[in-house]
Amino acid sequence: MKENKKIRTKKKYREPIITGIVLLSLSLILFFIQTHVFNDLDRALSLLCSNIAFIPLNVFLTAFVIDTLFERRNKYHKIEKLIMIEGVFFSEFGTELLEKFARYDKNIKVLSDEAHINKNWGPSEFKKFNSVINNHQFDVDIDAISLRKVSNIINDNKDFLISIITNPTLMEHELFSEMAVAIFHIREELQDIYVHTEYDTFNREHIKEDFSILYKLMTQTWVIYMKHLQEEYPTLFKKAMIHNPFHKRTINPNNPMIPLY
Repeated sequence: MKENKKIRTKKKYREPIITGIVLLSLSLILFFIQTHVFNDLDRALSLLCSNIAFIPLNVFLTAFVIDTLFERRNKYHKIEKLIMIEGVFFSEFGTELLEKFARYDKNIKVLSDEAHINKNWGPSEFKKFNSVINNHQFDVDIDAISLRKVSNIINDNKDFLISIITNPTLMEHELFSEMAVAIFHIREELQDIYVHTEYDTFNREHIKEDFSILYKLMTQTWVIYMKHLQEEYPTLFKKAMIHNPFHKRTINPNNPMIPLY
């Protein structure tokens, strides 16, 4: 294995070394021609010094200015693609699944009282709400929520989930990728036939824990998505506000575990 590693290391550096030798040799040949064929040593040395003097400036322009501009442009395009993927996710089934978790959250009032995201929110409001989320006790009532409905929602969108996970744009978005993996994990858990008929205390607590983890990840992702929409797409943001999964009007008033407030 060590031998293979050494071979790979040699191959990795062989090409740039050969390229450097060729370019240096070409420079020396051209310098020789100018000094010995055209007998112009002074001019050759002057040009050489001028070119060397501009190397730091070229490095600065290339490494800092141009690279920074390209990096900002690429980052902006990645954010655009990410917003599109997040938008499709929440419009297809993410909002529905998040509403279902919120509806059976025993502590939903804490979130619903703070989740009044609107066009006037700034960084401080989003920061405050993120703090509420981080301190929130995500507690889904596993006995009240329909496991079959959750399973059907996820299974109906299995192909879409696969396309999300295999999308290279999301590789750098750790939270979204972690959320997608958590959804797949729950899908596997709910595939067990015993979940839909009879399941013991251990399985019930395990599924409850998985639901709470996914619920938190989806909530965090939803807030980031809403912040992106507010900053970049005001029209889509207005529509997303109407479907706020934590708004009081989305909570089922017939559910006895949810207080009417």
